[in-house]
Amino acid sequence: MTAKTKDGKEIFNDSKIYMPQSPAFGRGDKMVYGPFRKSGMLRDTSLQPGKTKTENFDIKFPYEDVEKDGKKVRDIKAKEMEVTVKLWYLPAGGDHRDDKAVEVNKGKYLFFETTKTVTIK
Repeated sequence: MTAKTKDGKEIFNDSKIYMPQSPAFGRGDKMVYGPFRKSGMLRDTSLQPGKTKTENFDIKFPYEDVEKDGKKVRDIKAKEMEVTVKLWYLPAGGDHRDDKAVEVNKGKYLFFETTKTVTIK
């Protein structure tokens, strides 16, 4: 996710990775190393089909504290920003450089992209 001002200056950039987590030390059916390492204790951070995933990002508008009439006043430099969200899929397991069908942006597939303008009044 990227947020830019009207003049194109980037003010925020963040990314999240959604993927299933496999057990590294547990076998699932037996207690090998203890309950904290079993596969049932791992959380699933993948995107599930048919379920809506909501994420919140705290983005601060660019501002500057100035003194006006002896008081500190917050002067907001940009009251409008353009927020772009992209959802990519990157196939796991192996090098896809030789596969001609997967050469879209080094193996990434763009599933969804949206851009919205956020303003404060």
